[in-house]
Amino acid sequence: MRRLAVLAALAVLVGCGSERGAITAGGRVVGDNLTIYASVPDPARGPGRDMVDASKLAIAQAGGNVGDFGINFVAVDEGSLGAPEPPRVAAAAAEQVIRDAQVIAVVGVVRSDTALTSLPLFNAAGVLLVSPGAGYPGFTEPVAAGEPERWFPSGRPTFARVIEDDIAQAQALLRAAGRGRVAIEGEVGKVAAEQVEALQEAAGSRLVEDIRRADAVIYVGSDLRSARGVAEALTREAPWATLVFGDELTRAGLPARLSRSARRRTVFVTAAPEPGSTAELREFEAAFEEQFQRAPDPYAVLVWRATRGVLDALEVAGSRANLRRVVAEGYLAQPPRPEPFRAFRLRGGSNDR
Repeated sequence: MRRLAVLAALAVLVGCGSERGAITAGGRVVGDNLTIYASVPDPARGPGRDMVDASKLAIAQAGGNVGDFGINFVAVDEGSLGAPEPPRVAAAAAEQVIRDAQVIAVVGVVRSDTALTSLPLFNAAGVLLVSPGAGYPGFTEPVAAGEPERWFPSGRPTFARVIEDDIAQAQALLRAAGRGRVAIEGEVGKVAAEQVEALQEAAGSRLVEDIRRADAVIYVGSDLRSARGVAEALTREAPWATLVFGDELTRAGLPARLSRSARRRTVFVTAAPEPGSTAELREFEAAFEEQFQRAPDPYAVLVWRATRGVLDALEVAGSRANLRRVVAEGYLAQPPRPEPFRAFRLRGGSNDR
């Protein structure tokens, strides 16, 4: 009953205004409550709704408080999955979070393109960001000039992810493509360019430019409509080739958007673990279904883990859990446990994994 009551209270908070009268001084949240935000695409429906509910479940399982601090929860919309969003959408979501003087951490920002805008804003405010999807390696490694420091204007890192980065994903995409010749298709922005470079380096002599010579075609990009069009075109133009799509498009629902003939030839790479594959997953799935009367999206467990990690950092911080710097450092001190990428096919061309 306690958990149900906490979940009901959290449900009321989702989408509420963020002005609660507290003030900050040097990164200190003043007051008895701390707010964890979920910044996800379309938080009222689809995978975004399940991500929001996964965070709510983690907070409810902690009893809705950590030490002497109550935990508030608010969800903000960072745009749509599988569709390009202008930077102002991510900026608006980040600014809504930062205006809340009680914010202590953000779980979400599932797209690297979104994080390019929001991460520096959160960092300047000293707010921890834990992402289940922003795999751009420059956030944590010196990929381009000035990285990763350029993403942290405060001078202190405040970013972590619960998946591997896009360099690891490139390796997973290549493994999914098999051992034959490989071609790369798709739009190339800043984020995709790094993945393309990693793919080209790893593929070596196997890489071909002409898709008619390829045994597999790896699509690099994040636009759902473009990916679907390329898949259907390649079904006609290169019917012998295996098609490989990455994590962001899998999360956006591409498997359900393809024709049956395209699905038969496609391998999807995902950061979401296989449902029911571990005791931890089965425990999470059972608790989620009990509380929300539906099975969770496969990506929801990543948000649940991230939220639990934030709560653990707050617990360790104790009486200093209202200090953003202490909480960020505490989370980053936890042993990393990134979820590895895996590949799967849809059985019989259906949407069942």
